[in-house]
Amino acid sequence: MFGSGIFVFGAKIFDDKERRRDAITALPLEMSWKIFSYLDPTSLQTAARTSKTWLRIISSNKKLRNRLNHFELAIKLGSESLANFYRRNKRKPHKGKRRNYLAVAKTMVTSKQTTILKSKRRGDDLTVYTKRFKLC
Repeated sequence: MFGSGIFVFGAKIFDDKERRRDAITALPLEMSWKIFSYLDPTSLQTAARTSKTWLRIISSNKKLRNRLNHFELAIKLGSESLANFYRRNKRKPHKGKRRNYLAVAKTMVTSKQTTILKSKRRGDDLTVYTKRFKLC
């Protein structure tokens, strides 16, 4: 007290931990999500980069995390329309891929041409059956 400078009454009311906490992290999680939901994408990205705690709060909510990811994708691709195109078509290849492949029972196609591969290791030789076919 004597060598630390000026003494002011009430200066030690708050603990050091409470001083370090900001208003957003002191609030309940739902209220923090509500506050972050009012931000535009640029401000949301800035808030996510402000501190690790704020990034964790934003990432814990699915809607906020999706907004942040979409905005960062738009920055990487260069435009909002490219980001929308990428997100729309990202889910379709899973459905489209199935049409290009034969069903499980029809994939057992063998040809007259066989190849016996001899391995350098001891054991059984591998027999490979090859057949060319076009997928539509």
